[in-house]
Amino acid sequence: MLSTQTSLSISQEVLSQERVSLVRFCTSLTGNPSVAEDLAQETLLEAWRNLHKFSASSSQNADEQQTHLHQWLFAIARNVCLRWGRAYHHDLANVVPFAQYVSDSEEQGDIEETLSSSFDIEVELERDELARLLDRALTLLPPVTRAVLIERYIHESPYAEIAERLGLSEEALAQRLHRGKLTLRRLLSTDFQAEATSIIPQIKNEQEQETNIWCPMCNNARLTKYTASSSIVGFKCPACWHIAVLNRPEVWGALQNPKAILNRQIQVLGQHYWQAVDTLQAQCLWCRSPLQVRIVQAEDIPANHLLRFHRSTCIYLVCTHCDYQEYNSLPHMTLNVPEASQFWRKHSRMHWLPAREIDHSGVPVWVSSFQSAADSARLDVLIQRSTMRVLGIYER
Repeated sequence: MLSTQTSLSISQEVLSQERVSLVRFCTSLTGNPSVAEDLAQETLLEAWRNLHKFSASSSQNADEQQTHLHQWLFAIARNVCLRWGRAYHHDLANVVPFAQYVSDSEEQGDIEETLSSSFDIEVELERDELARLLDRALTLLPPVTRAVLIERYIHESPYAEIAERLGLSEEALAQRLHRGKLTLRRLLSTDFQAEATSIIPQIKNEQEQETNIWCPMCNNARLTKYTASSSIVGFKCPACWHIAVLNRPEVWGALQNPKAILNRQIQVLGQHYWQAVDTLQAQCLWCRSPLQVRIVQAEDIPANHLLRFHRSTCIYLVCTHCDYQEYNSLPHMTLNVPEASQFWRKHSRMHWLPAREIDHSGVPVWVSSFQSAADSARLDVLIQRSTMRVLGIYER
């Protein structure tokens, strides 16, 4: 049995973390989103009243106990939905009644043994975990794209209704849905690839290859080369950041060596980003449409992006045609300077130093540097804070 202190901590966790998943679960069982909120709240109240009957083995680790609790809550929610269905004469065809989740005279049994064969609690847990991941990925999409995806695939609203609500033609809506799905898929195969692969094995990249290239950012791990499709090749560090990705196989042509391919990618990306800095114009790397380009400071970056980038100046790129958007941070911009590639060729193991801000002839400047891991050699790149233009490059 759980102590009073444990019950208190679990109740807080239930209230803060489980409510959203319970609403989704109740919606899937009843098919009625309008009552799902009330049923989820009723589930939490019932769980709190009966928390003294919940048992967790002391031999279980925290994750196992959390899963056990999650299963227990789903079982309660199932009963709550059944009662609601009976009270309001709804036939819940996909819900088969089963024994009460606890008995006043007996200890709680194995919940999974009480579930019918038509209901797989592990599948529901996996769906909920995927839903949480998608929630996080959706926050990175432009608002209109996020809205149409949610309306169509979560609320299952008809095309005509969504189009009217958002002031779009049905053709424009279909295009936004298509581009939104492509963008979401790209996020799941890059930024969220590790988490998504653990939930949905089928989205795993077609090929992954550990290279002998040490990460130029952290120098703590070798880069992994991956192919997300027949035309997309990227490089990522398992210890820190995504390094580069490009969907133009003509760039590397017949090259097979990972370092040669990466060098070509960095060269092309460098030209792309630094031209955008100089002219505030660029072409989308994914659909070739014109991009909107802005230089932004840390305080102007949305909160959901801040943890993913060094808190300094970034270049912000947006494509209104395919909904691609990117904040390219100071460390990556520094790596894309041609002199950084030359420094990397001379010092195969290096790492980026946290940028520092200085005054350079009366102008606020970032000093963004790479340090050799083998000796004292260092490359300093002076980047103007307001415009991101390079004011000087010094190797010492």
